[in-house]
Amino acid sequence: MTGKYWARTAVCVWVIFLAVVCIKTIAKPLSANIYPTFASAGSDFAAGQKLYDADHPVDHPYTDNFRYSPIVAAGFWPFSLMSWGVGGAIWRLLCAAVFLSGLWAFARRIGPSLALPGFFLLAVPLCFYSFHNGQVNPIVIGWLLWATVWAYDGKWNAAAVALAAAILMKVYPISLAGLFVLLAPVRLAVPLLLALVAGVVLPYAFQPAEYVTSQYQYWFANLQSDDRTQFPLWGGYQDFHMLLRVVGIEIPRQKYFAVQGAMGLLAAAVVFRQIRLGIDRRTITINAFTLGSCWMILFGTVETATFTLLAPVFARELLDAKGRPRWALPVALAGAGFFLVGLIALTLPHAIHRPIIALGVQPLGALLVSIAAVGRVLACRPTPAESPAS
Repeated sequence: MTGKYWARTAVCVWVIFLAVVCIKTIAKPLSANIYPTFASAGSDFAAGQKLYDADHPVDHPYTDNFRYSPIVAAGFWPFSLMSWGVGGAIWRLLCAAVFLSGLWAFARRIGPSLALPGFFLLAVPLCFYSFHNGQVNPIVIGWLLWATVWAYDGKWNAAAVALAAAILMKVYPISLAGLFVLLAPVRLAVPLLLALVAGVVLPYAFQPAEYVTSQYQYWFANLQSDDRTQFPLWGGYQDFHMLLRVVGIEIPRQKYFAVQGAMGLLAAAVVFRQIRLGIDRRTITINAFTLGSCWMILFGTVETATFTLLAPVFARELLDAKGRPRWALPVALAGAGFFLVGLIALTLPHAIHRPIIALGVQPLGALLVSIAAVGRVLACRPTPAESPAS
């Protein structure tokens, strides 16, 4: 089969997929849809009402706990003027535009000869639940992909804005920003700090200072209270902490923070060492994205829909043989197999899929894919022209 065939297939799959989820959200906006939570937050911000309440206030019976920063709530105000169905469809198309364009640009930086249709097709399984539910994960990874592309090209101001957009939506992308800052401590850190400050301050331009300040206080309290480490295994975080619980190792949330921090420092040490070795900056940029993605998906706050963040790394480990250790492909394929088991299980009734999910099939798949990806990063060596001795 020709490249044109696969390109057409990828386009058709994504067009059909997006058409189905958009039509579904227009026809049944209250069915498995987190978007009403975002739209309600936008209208609450415009009305000067409280944004954060983990107890699900009665005046928003079809919404979940809003977990994002006040600037995100302000950004959803225009969407709140639309019906939940139409607004939800437009929101999904916006997420798709940022994600797919970022994935295309990212794949082109990795290797122009790579099978681009494969990247788009392999992204679908890990993106399914995010688009189906209207989650923010596709636009978050889209911004991170663009941040990586712009950092790869040395466009640090643009990379800073993209990183800030992702961080203001979900705090833990700051882990990837920290790795990128090692590459350009001044050229990236300064505009990133300015962009973050601008994002924090901007809501004050639309509402009284007292209201906005109180929302930040509620937001911080909301983040601290959002603890699912003691939930049933099928309903808690789908991350490395869950794998520890599956094998009988119980670590309290406060102590687990140390594990998360240690793994973040270890990723930073790898990037710093590659800088000292004189490896090409562009190569380190891709490596930093890989390490940051693996950290977020294993040590962030991960739900089934969050695995969208691993989609670019997942696709690369299955398609890109350049620089990949021989053992890495079988490990990545095993990880893909566990993801497939989880995906199939989630289509079955609760009585069937919950015991399967409780086995940790999804985080185990993420762990195996991450091991393969980190193996590629650690196998990276400077060329003779790059090495300090040369």
